[in-house]
Order: sequence, then structure tokens, then C-alpha cells
Amino acid sequence: MYTVNEIASMDYNQLIGVVRETNRPPGGLRSLAAIAQHAFLNKDSHVLEIGTSTGVSAVALAQLVGCKVTAIDINEESLVEARRRAEEAGVSHLITFERKDATATGYDDDAFDMVFCGNVTSLIPDRDRALSEYTRVLKTGGFIGAVPMYYVDEPSDQLIADVREAIQVDITPLYKEFWVDFFVGGERHDYWSQDLRFDAIPVDVVDRFVDDILRRSHLDALADDAREMLEKRYREQMQLFRVNLSHMGFTCLLLRKEPVAVEPELFTSTAV
Repeated sequence: MYTVNEIASMDYNQLIGVVRETNRPPGGLRSLAAIAQHAFLNKDSHVLEIGTSTGVSAVALAQLVGCKVTAIDINEESLVEARRRAEEAGVSHLITFERKDATATGYDDDAFDMVFCGNVTSLIPDRDRALSEYTRVLKTGGFIGAVPMYYVDEPSDQLIADVREAIQVDITPLYKEFWVDFFVGGERHDYWSQDLRFDAIPVDVVDRFVDDILRRSHLDALADDAREMLEKRYREQMQLFRVNLSHMGFTCLLLRKEPVAVEPELFTSTAV
């Protein structure tokens, strides 16, 4: 297992691989189900998932639809847990997990029916190059499924600094308009979207969640000092994200790849 110094140097994505947290996309299973439904995924579909982390979305899509999933991430620790989850769920035959860079996947042009990227694009330093790669490997008529998170309420400078340290990415506060302008354009046409906001979660609810996670039997192999460090860092980060997410919302967004210009819809409608 890990030493106290190794745990002390881990970012959030590495920590959740160690504790085997179920790292869902914003909105969880409901976001995935809505995107799968509106993208017409079926058992013949082939989905590329960007930044699969511990494999939750890949497993859920395989279970919901029976589709084939190729899931990539740069963190090998998370991929180990992702493969374990797929085996446990009985869908490992449908999913291929690979350690790859989202900006240079090496896959063929027009290879996938959907590219699902959740919120991971916000964590990629060269996000323009990543989006170009999503578009390149996507079939014409296929969909990019994204669930970008953004600030609804302006965060403090200290909150942003704390989040940067936790995820070890130099983030800046972004808002919904940024992500719509980022994703829509060129061959990528706005097809369907749904806006949501995160609930405010009490401190004690997060503490109970952390307590339950840290009781997992595989963590018993840690030395006492390493386990203490893990508890300290994981609890601090989960409470930090509780505060951060209380300022945020997200959009379930589907973009359809079409090589020709499509005029905007003039007479739009809203659910009543």
C-alpha cells in the first residue's frame, strides 16, 4: 500500500482511486440516462469516455444501454479501480479501459458514435486541442455528451486557490456562457441541453459519507500514519468541494457533429 508521504502528495483524483470512491459525473446516473436517451444510444453504439476516473460512467452506460465503451484516463490508479468495478458489475466484456491523453488519443477518425466527456474538459490544460480530438474521432451525425460545471455565484479568491491546490490544476472561475461558446461551433451543433444547480449539502452529511468510505476493508492494509493522513486529506477535500459546489451549477449538453452549416431554430419552446 501507500506511505504517508505518497498520500500527502496525492491530488483529489488520486485520492479517490485509493479510497475507491464512486466518482460520478455532475448529476450522476440521471445525467447519464438523459444523455444516453437523447443521443439514441443502443447496444450497437460505441462510446468513447474521456477521463473515466474510477469507471463509474463507463459501467453505468454499459449497464443502461448494453453499448460498447472505450474509456480513457491518465491516472493508472483510477483505471485499476475502474477495471475492478467493471468486473464486479459483469460488464467488463463491454468496456476497454486504456491509459491515454485526451488531446492525442491515437484512435481513428470517425470511430465513435458518442464522445462522453462529463466535466473533465475543465481539468485539461489544452482544452481546445482536446475538443478538436473529440470532434475528430466522432462519426458524422454522432454526439458529444458534456456535463460542464460552472459558477452560478461568484467564488472568493481563497476558495479558488484552495480548489486549485486540491486538484492540482490552475483553474479560473468559468460561467455557463463560456462553456456554451466553447463547445458549440464549427461542426458541433447544439442539439439538447438541460440546466441544473447543485444542492447545498450540510457539513455533517459530508462527514458521515467520508466516515463510511474510510471504513472500507481494503484500507486496513495502510499503516497507521498513512491512514491518518488519508483521513485528514480526504475529509478536508470533501468539505472543500461541499463549499465549492454550493456555488455551482451544471448543464447536460449534447452536440451533434454535422459538417455543414445548420441555421439556428427560430421558434424555440420551453417546458411548462
